[in-house]
Amino acid sequence: MSGQKRPWPAWPDRAWEPGSPKAARLSPEPGPCRRTDPGAILSDVERLCDHSPQQLLPFLLQHDHQLGQVMDSPGLSPAQVYTLLRALKAAVESAGDREQLQPVLALALQPAFALRSLLGFIAELETFQAQEGWISQAVMEDTVAALHHLLTACPEQTRTLLCHPVDLLFAAVQRLRSRGFQFTWIIQKRLHDTKRLADAAFPRHSEPPATPAWREDFHAIPVFPTPEELFVGAGPGLQRNRPVGPFESATAYLDTHFRLLREDFVRPLREGISAHFSLPSVFGGAGRPRGQLRLYRHVQLVKAGTSPAGAVYLARLPRGAAPASSKRLLSGSLTCLISDDCAQVLFGTVVGGSQQEPPRGAVWLDVRANHRDLLRRHLGRTSFTMVESPAFFESYQHVLEGLQEMDPARVPFRRYVVQCRTSILPPAHLGDHAAFDLSGLRPPQPPGDTAEGPGSAGDLRAVSPGDSHVWAPETFPHLDESQILAIRMALSREFVLIQGPPGTGKTFLGLQLVQILLRSRAEWGRDQSPLLVVCYTNHALDQFMEGILRFQPSGVVRIGGRSRSDKMATCSLRTLRRQQLPRLLGAAEKQQFGSVLKALRKRKKSITYCAAVLELLRRGILSDAELAAEMHDDHLEHSWVRGGVDPAPGRGSPAPGPVSARSAGLSTAGGALRHARLAQDRPGAAEAAPAPGQSQEGSSGHEWTRKCLEEGDIMTDEDLAHVRDVGELRLRDRWRLYRRWMLAYERALTEKLAEKMQEYETQAAQLAELTFQEDLRVLERSQVIGMTTTGAAKYRKLLQKVQPHTVIVEEAAEILEAHVLTSLTPACKHLILIGDHQQLRPKPADYTLEKKFFLGISLFERMINNQVPYVQLLYQHRMRPEISQLLVPLFYKRLEDHAAVADCEPIKGVGSSVFFVQHTAAESRSADSESYSNRFEASFLASLSRYLLHQGYAASQLTVLTPYHGQVLKIRGLMKSSGMGDVAVHAVDDFQGEENDIVLLSLVRSNREGRIGFLRDKNRLCVALSRARKGFYCVGNLAGIAAGSTSQLWKEILQLLQGKKLVGEGLTLVCQNHPETKTVVKENSDFSKVPDGGCALRCQTRLECGHPCPRRCHPHDRDHSLHVCQLPCPTLCELNHRCPRKCHEPCQPCSVAVEKVIPKCGHSQTVPCHLPADRWVCQEPCRQLLECEHPCRRSCGEPCSRSKCVEMVDVTLPCSHGTRTECYRQKTPLKCLETCKQELECGHHCGGSCFECVQGRLHAHCRNKCTRVLLCSHQCQEACFENCPPCKRKCPNTCRHSRCDKTCGEICFPCVQPCSWKCRHYRCTRPCSETCSRPRCDEPCQKSLTCSHPCAGLCGEPCPPKCRTCHRGELQEIFFGTEDEPDARFVLLEDCGHILEVQGLDRWMDGEPEGTEAQHVQLKLCPKCATPIQHNTRYNNVIKGIQQKIKDIKLRIQGSREELEAGKQQLLLRLSSDRDLVAWAGMEGRIASAASRQSLLDLENTLNFLASLSRLKQQAKTCTAARERNLRRQIEAVESWLSRNRHAFTAQQRRECRSEIKRLSYLGNIFERLSGYEGRSAEIGPGARALANEAVGLLQQQAPFTQRQEESLRWLLEEIEEQLPAAGLRLSEAERVMITEAMQFGRGHWYRCPQGHLYTIGECGRPMQQSSCPECGAAIGGQAHTLTAGNTADDHILAPATPEPRLQDSILALLSHPPGSASLCPSGPPPWAPSPHPQPDSLPGPHPQPDSVPPRAPGPHPQPDSPPGSHTQPDSPPPPVPSPHPDSPQTPSSHPQPDSPPPQAPSPFPDSPQVPSPHPQPDSPPPQAPSPFPDSPQVPSPHPQPDSPPPQAPSPFPDSPQVPSPHPQPDSPPPRVPGPHPQPDSPPPQTPSPFPDSPQAPSPQPQPQPDSPPPRVPGPHPQLDSPPPLAPGPHPDSLPSPQPQPQPDSPPPRAPRPPPQLVSPAFPPHSPPAPSGIDLAMLLPALGNRRPRTRVQARARQGPYFLRQPAARRGKRR
Repeated sequence: MSGQKRPWPAWPDRAWEPGSPKAARLSPEPGPCRRTDPGAILSDVERLCDHSPQQLLPFLLQHDHQLGQVMDSPGLSPAQVYTLLRALKAAVESAGDREQLQPVLALALQPAFALRSLLGFIAELETFQAQEGWISQAVMEDTVAALHHLLTACPEQTRTLLCHPVDLLFAAVQRLRSRGFQFTWIIQKRLHDTKRLADAAFPRHSEPPATPAWREDFHAIPVFPTPEELFVGAGPGLQRNRPVGPFESATAYLDTHFRLLREDFVRPLREGISAHFSLPSVFGGAGRPRGQLRLYRHVQLVKAGTSPAGAVYLARLPRGAAPASSKRLLSGSLTCLISDDCAQVLFGTVVGGSQQEPPRGAVWLDVRANHRDLLRRHLGRTSFTMVESPAFFESYQHVLEGLQEMDPARVPFRRYVVQCRTSILPPAHLGDHAAFDLSGLRPPQPPGDTAEGPGSAGDLRAVSPGDSHVWAPETFPHLDESQILAIRMALSREFVLIQGPPGTGKTFLGLQLVQILLRSRAEWGRDQSPLLVVCYTNHALDQFMEGILRFQPSGVVRIGGRSRSDKMATCSLRTLRRQQLPRLLGAAEKQQFGSVLKALRKRKKSITYCAAVLELLRRGILSDAELAAEMHDDHLEHSWVRGGVDPAPGRGSPAPGPVSARSAGLSTAGGALRHARLAQDRPGAAEAAPAPGQSQEGSSGHEWTRKCLEEGDIMTDEDLAHVRDVGELRLRDRWRLYRRWMLAYERALTEKLAEKMQEYETQAAQLAELTFQEDLRVLERSQVIGMTTTGAAKYRKLLQKVQPHTVIVEEAAEILEAHVLTSLTPACKHLILIGDHQQLRPKPADYTLEKKFFLGISLFERMINNQVPYVQLLYQHRMRPEISQLLVPLFYKRLEDHAAVADCEPIKGVGSSVFFVQHTAAESRSADSESYSNRFEASFLASLSRYLLHQGYAASQLTVLTPYHGQVLKIRGLMKSSGMGDVAVHAVDDFQGEENDIVLLSLVRSNREGRIGFLRDKNRLCVALSRARKGFYCVGNLAGIAAGSTSQLWKEILQLLQGKKLVGEGLTLVCQNHPETKTVVKENSDFSKVPDGGCALRCQTRLECGHPCPRRCHPHDRDHSLHVCQLPCPTLCELNHRCPRKCHEPCQPCSVAVEKVIPKCGHSQTVPCHLPADRWVCQEPCRQLLECEHPCRRSCGEPCSRSKCVEMVDVTLPCSHGTRTECYRQKTPLKCLETCKQELECGHHCGGSCFECVQGRLHAHCRNKCTRVLLCSHQCQEACFENCPPCKRKCPNTCRHSRCDKTCGEICFPCVQPCSWKCRHYRCTRPCSETCSRPRCDEPCQKSLTCSHPCAGLCGEPCPPKCRTCHRGELQEIFFGTEDEPDARFVLLEDCGHILEVQGLDRWMDGEPEGTEAQHVQLKLCPKCATPIQHNTRYNNVIKGIQQKIKDIKLRIQGSREELEAGKQQLLLRLSSDRDLVAWAGMEGRIASAASRQSLLDLENTLNFLASLSRLKQQAKTCTAARERNLRRQIEAVESWLSRNRHAFTAQQRRECRSEIKRLSYLGNIFERLSGYEGRSAEIGPGARALANEAVGLLQQQAPFTQRQEESLRWLLEEIEEQLPAAGLRLSEAERVMITEAMQFGRGHWYRCPQGHLYTIGECGRPMQQSSCPECGAAIGGQAHTLTAGNTADDHILAPATPEPRLQDSILALLSHPPGSASLCPSGPPPWAPSPHPQPDSLPGPHPQPDSVPPRAPGPHPQPDSPPGSHTQPDSPPPPVPSPHPDSPQTPSSHPQPDSPPPQAPSPFPDSPQVPSPHPQPDSPPPQAPSPFPDSPQVPSPHPQPDSPPPQAPSPFPDSPQVPSPHPQPDSPPPRVPGPHPQPDSPPPQTPSPFPDSPQAPSPQPQPQPDSPPPRVPGPHPQLDSPPPLAPGPHPDSLPSPQPQPQPDSPPPRAPRPPPQLVSPAFPPHSPPAPSGIDLAMLLPALGNRRPRTRVQARARQGPYFLRQPAARRGKRR
């Protein structure tokens, strides 16, 4: 029931009247005139109560006469009486004072109304506004509030008038409750408050009724409070504790302490809730204070969970309500959950330390309620007000449970605690003749003292308590008589009380007793149980246990997890359990523990899963599989599944998971959220629009779905009986049906969760029992156990098993008696209580229970009050005598000072070590708490603390105490603001057991009323006065406190202080330096007289610097070692300028400005004094001119050579463009920002700058917007490019079940839901994403439109909204031509809304539109508006077929994940292994982020280009410095262009980059040749120099390097080669072979001298004698096969050498490919590919794309991009030429053409792999590794390439065997037929030998033998074992003419003149193969290969080791 007022039915007197009872509320606003109609007045009153309650009181006062008549009338109905009660309540609450309200109160107090109408209304309350056992909460609230306000406003009318309606209402409610009517908790609470007010007028009869909680047997009382106790008091069962006298019985003893302790935590909670929820006292002041109650409103239980102890619930607090203090909502705190309607009251405890930490703003609660009830009614539904109890509940809970479990017949020490007997028995477990080892009590003996005596160590090892001669001060000289007596009593009695006043050594004595008992355990033999030490606080326990560790390092166990001591961490029970259990437990026990733990974890996962599903039920839609059971119960499963119905059509529904939540039993967390479709997990489902025609049902989005799930009714059983087909239901009814099933599913899931939570708690109890047994194993091996009183009660069962016989309780006088009692077990035989009942007592939570019920009396104090024998320690060792005299005789009758405190030094700087400062400043009370503060005292003590610190005391020696926490906060704030945050400030209660050197006390209280609060407590005052060791100072209004105190204590204290002159209005301060100077401080401002802690006099001590100390007198730092002189420095410079710095700062050079003449220039300048004039930089402007003839802008003293001229000049850049820049920048490379404007191959003008396009050689990407239509029918949004990138728009692919949330270019996931295309005739049985299995239905639709005319559509299709009758003109508009036929049917296109005739649309969708070309891989378009048709069930198969083709193309473009990963790994391997790519390791990120094949191929191209540039850089290092800079600048420009290019390369860019690298290669070859000659000082002729300059000029033209320029360059390079040959640089291969063969030397006979000259050794080839080099005279040869030092063997002299370098060779032809890498090209080229090796950045495909042109066939005419004279395109291979021998296999040409792979010889073994070419081409895959995409088909490009070549013609010999390509590709075309060159299997043609008489060398290409290795692959360069290849035809790119092959018997043909060959020496001769991805054939000039000339460079010299070489003859040139 909510708190809102509800409309009520008309009562009998109104039931007969026309109109509703609320009709009167519509009466007009009351005016100034008086109303005379009583009914109208009540109507106005009712309307004002509802809408304008603030105007109600003036209206009542204005119409008091009419109201009096109405209220005096006898015929008032209950509704009218209720209206008057509402008006009375509102008037009283809005009234300002009682006088203003008197006329209205007089009307209400008329006997006719109060005793007739009001009583009649209460009597008929059962039938007024009642419904299903509920009385309207609004009626009850208003009635109770009205009576409560009348009682508080008119208490004098209670006895005569108001008591009757109150008694009647109370009795009526009690009667109705007994009959089953329900009343909220707040109504009952306020009714009891009202009844209590009425009963207050009859004090003799005002006994509250007993509540169910207070039964006669306290064992039946629940520990947790009940809701009734929150508004009913404790009742008569609460008895007082007995400070004096015995109890009647042990049962009465336990009953008293149980009830008192329980009431102690219930009463603060009850009073706090009462203060918050009670009715306000309108005339009673501010009402009762709320105390320390903490409320959190709008709290919800949102989730079920688990903790180690059991099931818990997550309570979520509202935002901003998280507890700010760390002491709030602690683990173990009690919380009360009150529902917002106050109908439910729950209790729970905060759970901490769970494995699942709660999120911020939430807390885990252990709620004491039935799990089923919580899950069904409250979880996620009910909003609560959570109240946190001020009392820490955990300490109460375990003690109360321990008291209930305690057997009255076995109460420990019942003889004393219950019967209060005074005769103490000896410990029963020790026996009558027990002896103790007292050797630890003797002080250490001096070295060498071995005297034996009565007190020797040997005699003290077995001492009986009866040995009186031993128990004497002579035996223990360091103990006093009282300590010796206390130890003797503690060892001889079973119940021991030791009182220790402050400073008497209670802790010391307790440690001595523990040591004695531990030492004596071996003597007793039979008693080996551990010793139990109990303390009240964790801090006290840690201190005591640390003392035990000093003499007992092992066997100590500390139980409890709140220890802050690092030393005790190793002794905790948790740590010892982890260390010892592996040794203590057996295999069976370990297995049992593991199985229980495993089952518990499994159950926890199941609960977590169920809770997650419950939490998400109203956030998503369940799948059909989850609701199968509910559908089956309603017999609708077939209708729902057959119809494929979704509660939200068009919004999607989840695919059923592979595992059902029901079948799995919700036992696993795998796929936890699989079954509830979340809106946030599927945003597309929430964002989709409603189905057509259903938009009125709700809006789109997640909120719409949640609203449909949470709001609305459910389908009833009656409605369900009429449902036949779910598909026919409206959307609203479908939601009603779904909510019915969802609630049934939720109930079943709730039942399952409740069962699992109960099972989890059972298993958690089993695990706790096993843990209990493990802990017992650990404790049984211990000797000392330490725990707090709460811990002792919590682990009481563990202690009962351990059975400790001896228990020592520290600070026993501060512990509640119930806490001490539950720390004891029946096995306890020896109890030692150590404490002081004169100090702090126990602190109950309720003050009334403490004072009136004596709950604050501890067991220690009660026993002393009952004359139980005890021992008091008499000598204090802490306080100086002046302080201890304050305690005697006011607190202790006898307390003597030990001799150690007599010589305590006085406090420095103060006249007295003890003093009380009197003041009269008033106190103040905190606005948000009950605490008090006093600003005067706080500021005074803060200043006094600063003064004491100035005296030399440390902050750790000071402590400020005060009784109130409000004052603690104020003093701490002042201390921090004054920089004294290290000074400790505590409340007196928190400083029990602590001490310090100086203590400052603030009494706080000072008021006129004489209220002193806590200061009345004698115990608290005793603690405050006894904490100081050396000095004690107190500030307070002692006179006011003594006058206001009801006891004589403060009066006696004040008399004592006055008698000893220790009190006064001011504190006297004495200067340590000037003892005669004294200062009296009365307030904070007086401390300004002693600012430095001394006096007002000046110090005047002469410092080391000679200055006097400027401070006031300061006792601290008397030697001024810490003083820093702040006076001005007295030092003068040479010109008598004074130093401006402080005295303590080091002097700096004088910086005073003076006039000086600069000697260099004669100018007069203002110069710093210390700086000489010749070192000053003159600041006059410079008048000199720079080298550029511009004036220097620097100063006169600065050198002009360092000046940068900033004059703006016009500069002509190398690109011929002009720019304006600073003069000094002319010599630096400038970036030309002129727009390129050249026309690109795409037809657009280039938008890059001249710098970006590298002076027009390398163009940037086109920046114009692309306008192509993509496969998905979207228009490309990217810039103009050859291959458009994948579409980045949102994917439009949707179905009735879901939608794709990817981008358009990505591959969609297929929908696996059943296809929803069905009608009355056909139904598809396949999944949604597959081709439908049903035909199109051509039957007419049987439905009717909203106009009642028949539908013009087809069966099973969406009905067209146009009617054949109503919209005849629109529907029959001629488009296809058949629209006007009478039987025409129409189809609605859902994508655009057009309605078309079905026959014409079928033809349109099934075929191509008439008159248009065929469209490939594109969605069909609407013939009217060209909107893509994507959603139409009739054409599902057409749409799905096109979508499947699009998916295939996407897959081929992107590549599979495995292909991409393999390609990435290959590129990364190459990047890390290729030495030429070391500087480009930063490309790893780009490679890792590649998402398609195209990206990988583009990256491969980039790496190839970069590797080429790296080789060029290495070549540049061999040139002169100027040439190196020139070449490196141009190389870096290309590298910069590559680094800026983040897109795929276009064909134009690839071609331009190849041309640019080719140009740089030619330029590098020329520079290297010239630099080589200049480096050897060789002469370069004028002709050669001119040719070289001409070639360099041609290569450095500011234009792209074209084929025409290359043609012009060829003859220049040939002439340069002739004039500047490279033959002298190294031996050619032919020379090496000829020399070796002529001398018949073997390998390893060649050596080098120290200068590098070659020589050889004959015979065995090993050195046997020494000689001298004929070239340089160096020692060569050696002795005994050992070379002379400096000589080296040249084993590579006969190795295959690299061909001689040629000027015509490009650097790319010499590049290598790293071993093990492979090309990323596709595995096979398409038919139209330019070569068997497609371009890296193009993805050709076999299918034409939209807007593509058909491939061109080769023809005899040159193409636009081909050079003159060529009949083939430069980027395409020439067509194959038939071999002159039809039967011979076709072999590749030995000269590779541009864009063609190198030829390869066939393997002699058919199954052996093909041998790769030594020079793989850039755009071809390398031979080392297979393609990363071996099985993938070729991916078609979405758009045609601008320069795509035509397909190759088929071979003219179809039956001839094809020679495999060096890179065999699937579907690759046959290789071209070679020209007239030797075949690999035939003897190659040979050129005439230059030596006619020499025998011809054998053929280097023998026929392959079975076991011989495969033959070498011919390449463009000659090899050692093969003849050089022949020259090509007249043009490298032209088709070679067919020539007959040489016959075996015919002489070899004469080879043409080979061109000079030169390989750059910058590259090693044995470099690895070239990288793939670049077309090397385009970069090679292919001028033909010459036969290498054999030239002898040196003649034979004398000496036995040198070869005499014959003169070489130069062949004749042609």
